[in-house]
Amino acid sequence: MKRLVFIFVIALSSLGAFSQTTGGDSSFGFNLGYGFDSKNPLLGIDYRYNFTDEVRFAPSLSFLVRNNDLSACAVDLNVHYVVKITEMFGFYPVAGVDLSFWKQRWHHDVGEKGSSNHTRFGVNLGLGGELYATGQLSAGLEIKYNIIKDFDQAIIGLRIGYSF
Repeated sequence: MKRLVFIFVIALSSLGAFSQTTGGDSSFGFNLGYGFDSKNPLLGIDYRYNFTDEVRFAPSLSFLVRNNDLSACAVDLNVHYVVKITEMFGFYPVAGVDLSFWKQRWHHDVGEKGSSNHTRFGVNLGLGGELYATGQLSAGLEIKYNIIKDFDQAIIGLRIGYSF
């Protein structure tokens, strides 16, 4: 038992600090999420560029998978202000703009089918947090609210990112 505790203590003490929010650094990530009002699963990719140690630009492309005959593709241009709690964890407020392209399919009782498309401009507001697992890998959770005419909703997303 003493050996197991000793090995555990050595393993914990060997963990280094992995802050990934240094000015000039970039990261690329994959996102999985969920839109609460539309009940759509979300798949996405993003790129993050750190202007400074705290401020970064975070454009993303997301696809809300069709559910109940509603789907969308969204382009977000967000800015994060990263607050480092430790060298391995930080959180950030999210603010930005959204351009989304919604497709809604419909069916009439008499067998007619059709669809309508809506392009909407909106605003994103939210909060995220991330754990810097290694010098290159991070995992995060982000909750934001998209304020969009006819389609506003809360979105939660998980992100896995690679920094370079």
